[in-house]
This record gives sequence, structure tokens and C-alpha cells, in this order.
Amino acid sequence: MSDKIAELLTLHPSDGPGDVNYRAVIDPAFTIGPKVHGGSMQMLVARAALTAYDDLVDADESRPSASDLVPVAIASDYLAAPDPAGVDLAVRLRKRGRTVTLLTVGLSQNGRLMVSSSVTLARPDSGTPHHSSPSVLDDLQPEPTSDGIEIDGSPIAEVMHLGSALDVVLDPTSFPVARGETGEPVVRGWTRPKNTEPDVEFAVLVCDISPPVVMNLALFGWAPTVQLTTYVRRRLAAGWLRFAASSTEVGPGMFEEDHLVVDSTGTVVAQSRQLALIPQRQD
Repeated sequence: MSDKIAELLTLHPSDGPGDVNYRAVIDPAFTIGPKVHGGSMQMLVARAALTAYDDLVDADESRPSASDLVPVAIASDYLAAPDPAGVDLAVRLRKRGRTVTLLTVGLSQNGRLMVSSSVTLARPDSGTPHHSSPSVLDDLQPEPTSDGIEIDGSPIAEVMHLGSALDVVLDPTSFPVARGETGEPVVRGWTRPKNTEPDVEFAVLVCDISPPVVMNLALFGWAPTVQLTTYVRRRLAAGWLRFAASSTEVGPGMFEEDHLVVDSTGTVVAQSRQLALIPQRQD
């Protein structure tokens, strides 16, 4: 795991309103503009749930350990946007089961609840799927092409500050705004953490990694996430992850954005859907 991500996911026990409580510090690397990136917060929430599991669930032969589990579903409501600084995480156990365990995680800053999440832990899928449909990623090479648009060092890096923690390269054919053109609200690309291989927690972050797809419609600015639900399907193979973000309906005030994430073998490892606000035009 990259140093920046490892630091983000370092949890310190603390006092608070949950069954288990932690404190963490969010580095400015995990920001979009001045505020913390939504996928980074979900990744931190997932770590808190997994860390709390062994403390909250009595060990017996019928229940798996935390190392056997992944956050198969994370549903987060974004109530406010925290600053890159200390945050508190309060974890409560809602259901313990042999197949799935449900926890809730509240992420607060300065006593104010910022993100309210439910996290479902279970064993990931493995083996051959019963069905797999063609996807928008099927023709994207497993590794970035020579004409890929690297976020780090590009004008996007002035707003998206994740470049010190991970590599992100955009597929130029699906990012016409870079050429001063418009196109469909679909953005594809490649990503991986710095100096290490991707893991399940990193896949959670990747499910919110794309620049807002409405940029391809010439809608620029901050697109605040209202709600984000992420599904982790499988453990990841080594190598670059490929992602595609798309929208079916861009309304006058809101739009949905779906992420599909596959690993270096082309296997679907994670998916997400979020509801976000259309960027407000700056007159």
C-alpha cells in the first residue's frame, strides 16, 4: 500500500458514541479542491468497519475472521464536506451473521456528522461467473496507452490532488474535453496505488476516481456527491485497474454516475452508483 494511503488508513482508538471508536487524519492529498474526496472517505469507512469487526463479533468456528471478509456493500450519505484534518469514526454493530455482518459507521469532524454509512461485510465472490455481459471496458488495453492523459502534472491536478497517492491515466478517446470538445458522459481510464499493488480497500476509492462525467457536456465545477453506494465483488489481481464512469440521465439539477472497475485480468472487481449535483455555473 502506498505511504499516503497507509497513513490515511491508520486508525487510533478513541472515545465516542459508537460501540468502537477511532480517530484518523486525512492528508490534503485526498482532496478535490479544498474538500475531502468522497471515495477516500468511503475507503476509510470500510477500513474502520473491518478493523472493528474482530472486536465486535465473538470468534467461533461458524463465523469468519475479518481477513476472510470484504466490504461487499457500502452505502454512504454525504451530509457535509470535511476538511483535510482529523476525523472521528464511530462504528456500531447492527447484525452479526454467518453469511453477512452489517455495521454502521459515522464519520464526524469537530463534533459534526459528515458522512453516515452502512457497511456489509461478507466473503467475496470467487470462481467462474454464471453470466457476464459485454462492457464499455472490453476494448481498453490492460495498461495505459502512450497517448493516455496523466492526471499528475495536468491542469486537472490543480483540483484533483490524489496524484501523490496513486497514478491515474485517462483514456483520451473518452475525454474529449481535453481537446476542447464535448461528447458522451463516459470517462474511462487506468489507476493503481503508488509503489504497491491494488487491494480491496483501494478498489473502494477507485469507485469514485473519475472526474465528473458531466465535464464532457461542458458542465464544469464541483459536483457534490449526495449519496454513493459501492459494491466490492472480488479480490483483485496484481496490476493496473481499469475504470469506466458513465451517466444515463443528466438532469437539470442532478445526475447519476456509475463506476465499473475491472482488474488486469478483465474481471469485474467493483461497481458503484452515486447521485451528485450538477456543478453550479460561476458567473
